Amino acid sequence: MKLEIRDERKTGKAGRTDAFVTFATAPEKGDSFSFIPAEVREAARSGAPAEAGSEGSVYTVPLGAEGPADRLYVFGIGKKTELSPRKARGVVRMALKALARNGETSAILDLPFVLKRMSPAESRDFLLRSALLADYTFGRYKTSKEDPAHKLPLKLVRINAATGPWAGVDRAQTEHEAKEAGAVAEVARLVRDIGNTPSNDMTPREFADQARKHGKARGLTVTVLDKKAIAKERMGGVLAVNQGSVEEPRFVVLEYHGGRKGDRPVALVGKGITFDSGGISIKPADRMGDMKWDMMGAATVVGVLLAAADLELPVNLVGLMPLTENMPSGSAYKPGDVVRFRNGKTAEIDNTDAEGRVVLADALDYAAEWKPEIILDYATLTGAAVVALGLEAAIVYSDHDDLVEDLISAGERTDERLWRLPMWDDYKENIRSDWADFKNTGGRWGGSINAAMFLKEFVDPKTPWAHLDIAPTAYFERDHAGYPVGATAFGISMTLRWLRDRADSGAAASVPAKASKKKGSSKGSSSAKTSS
Repeated sequence: MKLEIRDERKTGKAGRTDAFVTFATAPEKGDSFSFIPAEVREAARSGAPAEAGSEGSVYTVPLGAEGPADRLYVFGIGKKTELSPRKARGVVRMALKALARNGETSAILDLPFVLKRMSPAESRDFLLRSALLADYTFGRYKTSKEDPAHKLPLKLVRINAATGPWAGVDRAQTEHEAKEAGAVAEVARLVRDIGNTPSNDMTPREFADQARKHGKARGLTVTVLDKKAIAKERMGGVLAVNQGSVEEPRFVVLEYHGGRKGDRPVALVGKGITFDSGGISIKPADRMGDMKWDMMGAATVVGVLLAAADLELPVNLVGLMPLTENMPSGSAYKPGDVVRFRNGKTAEIDNTDAEGRVVLADALDYAAEWKPEIILDYATLTGAAVVALGLEAAIVYSDHDDLVEDLISAGERTDERLWRLPMWDDYKENIRSDWADFKNTGGRWGGSINAAMFLKEFVDPKTPWAHLDIAPTAYFERDHAGYPVGATAFGISMTLRWLRDRADSGAAASVPAKASKKKGSSKGSSSAKTSS
């Protein structure tokens, strides 16, 4: 679908579309049609049924030969013109799906919404991305051309950038914002596609190939470590989790150099379990197929690096992604095993299904090679996070208050919301082991917190670090909150907003060039370590 900013100077055939989409409120106080554009307001009023404006309602009115479109669609949004971002995403998707079902091929879309928690500029960005992603579907494995996944006739959407958050914004700025929103939406589609691809095709090798392909196309430095290189780096956690799989592991490093030379990078670490059976501590069969999405942390990191390059953000970034399956077999790692990690610490494996933290441990330690200013990690880490927060937010953990406040603010302003839980030292007792430095689980209670306490052991306390448990929001088993079933690409927009905020504030720290790399490190390689 192509998205344009409507040019009202174009009239007649050049500016005419199949549909004009606008929104009405339910009758309360005042006129339900007062914020509908004047050029179609009387048509909306004259053709309105009794339920016009009520949430979920829709009606159409012919506009005639002189109108801006053949038909007017009026969707009801209920009693408030100030919408939550979640509701706005839902109504935009509902509207564009309705047009597609009706065979419309082009539309003018009027979005006069003031979104809660967002500035006008942030509202514009959110609404544009929502429109661009509204028709997303994953039909790669559908063979019937009659399947709805293949019926997407809507080819052109023109944003009526004259009302709501667009009021008073000059055309050049609006077109620039649309271009940037389009770049982020395109990356989000790619990340959703990667996440939704089944694990028989999206193996560690294939994920690494995708990261290499799209990274190099954008000029990123790409390094891929194969199993031999992973062993050379002493990544005992990655190797342990991989033991039960016939698919070899990979470790991907992407580097984006958009900031000043000498500025220390922000390191982004993503969990990349391309399929998680639970290993010897095998999961129940019900919904095990959802575990193809256990690599969405790594997919998020890929998305942020690609989008940062497309947007030419003035930052330096390094993305690190350990990739493996977690499978049961005669060679699989077992409960009771003791694993030695890259930093020399040891962990008793209490449960092989707590594998995400085991691979992230090595990756977090490896991130220190770049002397990062800040480390963020993303992981679909625990079912306990879903129990705690439901499907509405991810959890953030950190000992650094300013970092948490900045991330939460960025999440509120992109509707990729975060909620902080504690990491008090008292919780460390939960992962105490009689046989190793600690255990990889801490019992039934506080499961997400225990995982964060484990990861904390692999980060230098002097380095600001935040752990994001994105299990609640990385994918949905059904349509939810304006998202389709499957991967959401949650975290990309929030992180980009946070990076922009940092760039705008001038937050960056320099490090001497020689200190950015340890002797023998594989950092900075412009070619892959393997031709996987």
